[in-house]
Amino acid sequence: MKSSRPPLSASFDGSAVFSPGRTGSGNLILERWQEILSGRRNSPAVFAADGSRRRTFFEIEEEASHWAGRLNSVPVVALQLRNEAVWPAILLGAWRAGCVVVLVDSDFSGERRSRLEALCGIAVRVEGGAEMIALENSPPEGMGADLLKLTSGTSGEVRAIRFSAAQLLADCDTVCETMGIAEGDRNYGAISFAHSYGFSSLITPLLCRGIPLVVADDMMPRALLEGLTKSRATVFPAVPAVFRTLAGVEPEALDLRLCISAGAPLTAEVAEAFRGSWGRKLHSFYGASESGGICYDASEDPVPEGFVGPPMKGVDLRQASNLPPGRIEVRSAAVGLGYHPPVPGGALGQGVFVPSDILEGNGSGYVISGRTSETLNIAGRKVSPQEIEGVLRQCSGVRDVAVFGLPAVARGEDVAVCVVGEVTEGDLKTWAANRLPAWKVPRHWRVVAALPVNARGKTSREALRALFDGEAS
Repeated sequence: MKSSRPPLSASFDGSAVFSPGRTGSGNLILERWQEILSGRRNSPAVFAADGSRRRTFFEIEEEASHWAGRLNSVPVVALQLRNEAVWPAILLGAWRAGCVVVLVDSDFSGERRSRLEALCGIAVRVEGGAEMIALENSPPEGMGADLLKLTSGTSGEVRAIRFSAAQLLADCDTVCETMGIAEGDRNYGAISFAHSYGFSSLITPLLCRGIPLVVADDMMPRALLEGLTKSRATVFPAVPAVFRTLAGVEPEALDLRLCISAGAPLTAEVAEAFRGSWGRKLHSFYGASESGGICYDASEDPVPEGFVGPPMKGVDLRQASNLPPGRIEVRSAAVGLGYHPPVPGGALGQGVFVPSDILEGNGSGYVISGRTSETLNIAGRKVSPQEIEGVLRQCSGVRDVAVFGLPAVARGEDVAVCVVGEVTEGDLKTWAANRLPAWKVPRHWRVVAALPVNARGKTSREALRALFDGEAS
């Protein structure tokens, strides 16, 4: 099959990538889909977790034509479905109808969703079961995008990131070529298709590379093991919290050859526990909603704490100008167009993205050593949560830990911590007091059964803070 894939070394000057959104016949993913369709027409494309076939490539195309008619004249549409077999067809149909598509997690609701829908001018929301909900919002001017991803700023308020189909295609090619994912593979889709990680690891590889997709939404360990076994999946992208629970499940004979961990930091403890029980390495994948894939650890070596690997193919990393050491610029053909609404002087624009993470080179790749947006202000003095977490992880019995700030009138913030493990609060306080300056020792403590995670697989600081309501002063 002849390929029209853009080279991964495409320039970053904006000439080929940063034009306004190209919908309809100019959408490069729709063009790539036609190539895939011509060669895979009657091949299975979508499977259920039990291994049964749900869609061929041609059946996706038929559904897409149906959805293109239903969404005709809709300027902006939100896809807020759970992982369903119809998902790829609705996306194709929306683009074929000329819609700007907004990806919305299934658990997003209430006033926050209403504000988002008004901000993005969403006219139709497609919910679970492919139900269409008409909304009274006017499309904003100058959107200039094919798709909007959502991300949370440091304030926690959601904002949108604008992408052309060309940028999404570049990210898909980067992911598949760096990870060695090919047509003979079968992706297990348990993470949300609406999240940047799931979209670029599962949806675009199906549409742009013809890589079959297993649709699953049950994240219980036994259900995942059964689904991975029956579906004969070969590639399994998930988050560290999922791999932590799976490490305690006895695996069976699997076709699984590649396990990818992203969405949150992968600890050496989780990587070692999973490898010990499953006999497979967890390959750390680091990316951002604004830029797609950034780094990937393709080696079979043990995972050092915080290690995310070298830059992916076609991704250029360099020290950010006029910023402290550890702040990097990401340059690639997959970096988004910008935020909606625009953020003056922000970290995204002209093919460059500056993540909030602090990255340090270690010879064979990069290690995430902290995050600027999580720095705590304790009475005017700055402290990294990762520093305190690193100390507490060395305490006997500690399995996991999360450090965060609570508002405090007199000091700006207090240090709070939640710990998972067989350890007492008294032991933790003594351990911290002997190894940290007094002002860095947490004031608020909880030993919990597990750290709560949100729909994107990240530790939910909001849920953790709720445990301490009324304690800060």
